[in-house]
Amino acid sequence: MQVELSINASQTQENCAKNKPLATWRIFSVIYFAALSIALLDFADARSFLGDIDDRMRELQIRQFFSANGRWYDLTLPMIAMPETYASPWSRLIDLPYMTIAAILAPLLGLEKSIPISFDIWPPVMLSIFCLLVAAIFRPQLRVSRALNYTIVVTSVFLMALAVWEFVPGRIDHHNMQIIGLLIMMAGLQRWDRAGGILVGAGTLICFVVSLEGLPFVTLGFLGLVLCFVFDVRGTRQVLFAAAVTILVLTLPAAFAFIGPSGILSMQCDAVSAPYILLAIGCSLSLATGTALLAKQTFNVKLIGLALPTAFVAAATAILFPRCLSGPYWMIDPLSKADWLDRVGQEHSFVYFLQQGQFFIVFMLAVLACIAIMALPAVIGGARKQHAGIAIMFAIAVASLVLTLLQTRNIRFAFAFIPLFLPLALELVTMSAADASGRLKQVRTLVAAAVILVLGTTAALRFIIPQQESHYDAIDYMAYSDCADQDFSVLSSQQPGRIAVPQGLALPVVFAAPDGFSVAAVPFHRASPGMKRMFEAFTSHASEVRRSALAPFDYVAVCRFPLSVDPREAPLYAELARGGSWPGLQRIPSPSKTDFQLFRIDHSSLR
Repeated sequence: MQVELSINASQTQENCAKNKPLATWRIFSVIYFAALSIALLDFADARSFLGDIDDRMRELQIRQFFSANGRWYDLTLPMIAMPETYASPWSRLIDLPYMTIAAILAPLLGLEKSIPISFDIWPPVMLSIFCLLVAAIFRPQLRVSRALNYTIVVTSVFLMALAVWEFVPGRIDHHNMQIIGLLIMMAGLQRWDRAGGILVGAGTLICFVVSLEGLPFVTLGFLGLVLCFVFDVRGTRQVLFAAAVTILVLTLPAAFAFIGPSGILSMQCDAVSAPYILLAIGCSLSLATGTALLAKQTFNVKLIGLALPTAFVAAATAILFPRCLSGPYWMIDPLSKADWLDRVGQEHSFVYFLQQGQFFIVFMLAVLACIAIMALPAVIGGARKQHAGIAIMFAIAVASLVLTLLQTRNIRFAFAFIPLFLPLALELVTMSAADASGRLKQVRTLVAAAVILVLGTTAALRFIIPQQESHYDAIDYMAYSDCADQDFSVLSSQQPGRIAVPQGLALPVVFAAPDGFSVAAVPFHRASPGMKRMFEAFTSHASEVRRSALAPFDYVAVCRFPLSVDPREAPLYAELARGGSWPGLQRIPSPSKTDFQLFRIDHSSLR
């Protein structure tokens, strides 16, 4: 069915004549004021709603850089020993601004004060970049009255709250930069020219260097570009060629800058390394060559000319690096998966929110789905008018929502991308009855029915999926026994060594312990070997398994836990958490009253 909407060129020009488009800087000012207000509202209690252990690990990585005399390529964290030293997969690109700010402030304030200040300075600066990109994407879509434009913009920003909160002071994880990288890519798709292609390539490279979580969206974006080129959509050649060349030219310099020669040759399936560098260079070379040579060829020739080289690169990568076919979590053993990963909420679908009684988040996801449905006719209209970039952007946004429903770790992307289409979604609403054709009225009816269906289904799910009562066991207690505000000074009186701790106590001990101490594991996928040892040590009923797990360690540390722990679930942890003793563990007296308990291991008598 042909859909005639206000997105067509003639009506767009008419609307622009009646209502002069807002300048990008005006839109940016409104967006940044609204976004900064939302961010500071979250920060009002000095705690971030989205803040988690990732921020502490990033802080640890930055502090280790300064304490290790600035070894840029060295991402090992010696304070985490499993007993092998933990090596971080996280990019120095994220560390760089914090290190720079801290280094600038250090002569005035001292390094110890400068580092946390840098954590408060840089996220709001990134928020301004985020808002500028959002403003650039919004500007061509705002076609109604100025007052309504500002209302739409502010409403969109409020709908982005879960994305904006990634830029709260102290939120130093890499997800904020991931969002910025993908927005740069989307801004380039909207421009749909050579400069836009360069933006697509630059945004892709940022996502590529930062982490691999953005790869599904990058892949979808380039798939859309390839399809547009094959179907001879106007302007695609210069966009795709510029994007591919940008990636081809900058991949190796970026790799040298952030991971170094040894990192380029290494195989790390969860971080930028040889497999992904090969894919980036090989695929971008194939696309750049194909778009340069095949522009005037037939559909079949272009399809084969692009598909075969890309498939060859993918096959070669799979053959050379077969371990990566198992995914980035290949190192997680079954015990760590069951006792750690499977208990992490963000690894589950949106049903988890319903089971936990967090219906408001599910409702907001339904609102995002309604925006996508309402925007679809305008996106289709734009695609038919050769504005293919908006269709690819829309596909990326919808993919982020679908992936969020399947795995909630993607929720930040859905809240960042779907509200970008609110102006297009409201075109169906703001168009006057006099302008509405019979077909448009049919579209409105279908869209209204779809929106009602989505909201009705969401409301029904609240009652169909019952809220689960929270039942915590010893494994859960081990994840939360963080000994907040307790005295760790007993560590200062002991010889440095390796400490076996539950995963929830690991980072508090790391930040409190003097140099030379190390903990067994932290709750991250690369620390799975250490987590496995700790689960065996604290939960096993077999003495031999426990002795083997604790063999490389010098100490055991546990916090007293206020709740009763079932010894059938974790014998060693249950006994120590209630303040008891254990054969082969010698309690080290603390100089003050504290819930932190430290034991020296006597391996010869350990039971």
